[in-house]
Amino acid sequence: MKISVKQTQHGIFSVAFDDVAHTLTTSELKRMLMAAVKALSPGAVPTISPDDEARELGERLKSASPPGLQRFLMSVRDDDLLLLLKLTEDDQDLHATLFANMSQHKHTMLAEDLQYRFHDGEIPADAQEDALHRILQVANQLAHEGAFGQAD
Repeated sequence: MKISVKQTQHGIFSVAFDDVAHTLTTSELKRMLMAAVKALSPGAVPTISPDDEARELGERLKSASPPGLQRFLMSVRDDDLLLLLKLTEDDQDLHATLFANMSQHKHTMLAEDLQYRFHDGEIPADAQEDALHRILQVANQLAHEGAFGQAD
């Protein structure tokens, strides 16, 4: 089996197994490599936390073009977006960027939900991983299509 990996843009890689290519983010590529290492040497590698994945995605989103961000915001589930906002609540630049690219109604709804839904502060790890996985799938698909571009 022939395996090739090349970086297509910042934080995005094309990984090909024979003739089948997949687009992966840095964190997804790391997760794939860690899964392989764990299978070969259990306990040898620490895992990537959902917080780190959310921060990495946040950096990608902050550098995306407004049309790409708007497409992203329309493509992800509101509950998943809400969880991303919670995981990145210390990143005010990301929040400002996301809120500036959504409708006032959606902004108000998410801001209120963010304030009240997570009042106890605890988010189950499996919910974090599931939401981030769905968000990363959308982000990777849009990046593969060239929808993110670069912000001016």
